[in-house]
Amino acid sequence: MRIITPSATRHLLAAIPPRSPFGARDHAVIRLFAQTGLRVGEMVGLNVGNVYSQAPFDQVDLPAAICKGRHSRIIPLNHSARQAIQDLIDFLKMRGFQASPDSPLLQDRRHRRLPVREVQRLVQVHRHTAGLAVRATPHTFRHSFASQLASRVSLRIVQQLLGHRFLASTEVYLHNQPDQLAQAVATLPAF
Repeated sequence: MRIITPSATRHLLAAIPPRSPFGARDHAVIRLFAQTGLRVGEMVGLNVGNVYSQAPFDQVDLPAAICKGRHSRIIPLNHSARQAIQDLIDFLKMRGFQASPDSPLLQDRRHRRLPVREVQRLVQVHRHTAGLAVRATPHTFRHSFASQLASRVSLRIVQQLLGHRFLASTEVYLHNQPDQLAQAVATLPAF
C-alpha cells in the first residue's frame, strides 16, 4: 500500500504554482484530500451545499448518492480542511463560477462538474512537477489519511470516517512494528 508522508505532501503543495489559472483550486483540492480521506468520486460529487451550507461549517455531509455502497456519512473538518474549503469557495467566487448550494464544489473551465479523471490528472501533473518518487494519486491521500489516524485513534473511528462497511477493510491501515507489539505486551500486569 502506498502512502505519502506529510513532508512529501507539503513538498507537493509547494510545487503548485499559486498564480497559475487553477493553482489555488488544485492546492485546496490536494489539502482537502489529505485532511478528509475522501474518495475521488466523493470529492467530485460534492456540491457547495454539502460543505458550506451554514456557518460555522465544521463537517462534510456526504450524501448516499455519491458514496460507495450508498451509505451516507459525515466527516468532521479540522482547521486545515475548513481552510481548504474556504479557499475553494473563494476561488469559485473570484473566477465567476457558481457558488450556490447546488453548484459543484469542483468545476472546470466551462463551469461543469470536474470529472474524476481530471482530478486524477491534476494530482499526477503536480506530483511530476514536484519530482516526488512516490506515485501520489487521490487514493494515496486516502491511504495516508487512514494510516495516520490508525496509529492515533480506534480502528472503529477510522472505519466510520472512511465509510467502510467491514472492519477488515480498515485493518489494512494498521502498520504495527515488532517494537510496538513488544511494548503492548509489556504493558500487561505481571502475575
